[in-house]
Amino acid sequence: MDGVVQKGDGPGASTSGGGEGATAPVVPMTAQSNAPPPFLSKTYDMVDDQATDSVVSWSSTNNSFVVWNPPEFARDLLPKYFKHNNFSSFVRQLNTYGFRKVDPDKWEFANEGFLRGQKHLLRTITRRKPAHVEVGKFGLEEEVERLKRDKNVLMQELVRLRQQQQATDGQLQTMVQRLQGMEQRQQQMMSFLAKAMQSPGFLAQFVQQQNENNRRISETNKKRRLKQDGATENNEPSTVPDGQIVRYQPLMNEAAKAMIRQIMEVDSSSRSVSYSAIGCLCV
Repeated sequence: MDGVVQKGDGPGASTSGGGEGATAPVVPMTAQSNAPPPFLSKTYDMVDDQATDSVVSWSSTNNSFVVWNPPEFARDLLPKYFKHNNFSSFVRQLNTYGFRKVDPDKWEFANEGFLRGQKHLLRTITRRKPAHVEVGKFGLEEEVERLKRDKNVLMQELVRLRQQQQATDGQLQTMVQRLQGMEQRQQQMMSFLAKAMQSPGFLAQFVQQQNENNRRISETNKKRRLKQDGATENNEPSTVPDGQIVRYQPLMNEAAKAMIRQIMEVDSSSRSVSYSAIGCLCV
């Protein structure tokens, strides 16, 4: 009959008279203009491809998709579908279509019109105005804040470690100085002992010098005490007619004499020292 076409006669065929088995009606121009944007269609096909599920796939709930491997996604898939390899640009493009980041810890995106098995819903997704596009969407702001907090924590830890290192360096320097002082005193002591072993007269001169120093210190202290007490007499030390100082045995001389005795006892088996001179010093 006129106006009736059998199934498969062509996409432009139409049905008149209401018969069964007629072909689908021709898609009107308004429906064609309402087709989803190429970006959404390509993104849907890319996510729906099971061969690349290790890189990008639908989530377990089928209402979002996850980019599991961003480097491989940018290197292999983006050039294949969009002729570029900029992951940040892809994310910004998602933002312009109202996608939201589901999980701040992974690249999971969702949109009410982007569902598995319902590609026809893509036409409900509209593009935002460029003036409202913000790079900081999908949790990028939260990620930046988290990185800033981590940076502050690391800076504080670095400052603490530097302070600890400075304190340790100071302690080490103090120990080195003490060790150097001990070595210097040890060298001085060894030099003194060597001179004492070689020349008994050196010991006599050393002890006499110590006695003179102690006498002066004693006189100074005595005068100071007498001035404080208001005394004006008997402020001179007692001396004998020949000008010699009255015997005074401070602790310093006792220590020196004990050291001399010990030196002589240790060296008695290898050296012959005049005990008469040492005896005079020890009286």
